[in-house]
Amino acid sequence: MWASLKGDPFTETAPVLDYLENSLYKFDDGPFFLGQFSLVDIAYIPFIERFQIVLNELFKCEITAERPKLSAWIEEMNKIDAYVQTKTDSKEIVEIFKGKFMVSLYN
Repeated sequence: MWASLKGDPFTETAPVLDYLENSLYKFDDGPFFLGQFSLVDIAYIPFIERFQIVLNELFKCEITAERPKLSAWIEEMNKIDAYVQTKTDSKEIVEIFKGKFMVSLYN
C-alpha cells in the first residue's frame, strides 16, 4: 500500500483492483475467487479490507466503484462470522496508517 501513495493512490492501485475484479469473473459458481469460499479469500481479505478503509477514509476513493464483483465479494466476506470476528476497527486502521505513513508523505 505504501508504494501506491507516492503518486495518486487510486490511480496507482486501480490496475491491481481491476485484476482482482477480473479474477472474480473466472468462476461463476459463487462470489468468491475460486467460486466457493477458499484459502484465497482468507488470504486476500485482510489486505483488501485495509485498502478499502484507508483509500476511502483518507483519500475519498472507493475501491468498489465500477467493480461489482469486488463489491459483492466484500459483501459476502462480511457475512462470514469467523471473518467478522477478526476484523480490526476501521478507526484503528486509519490511525495506525496515519501514524506510520502520513508523516512520511510530507517529508
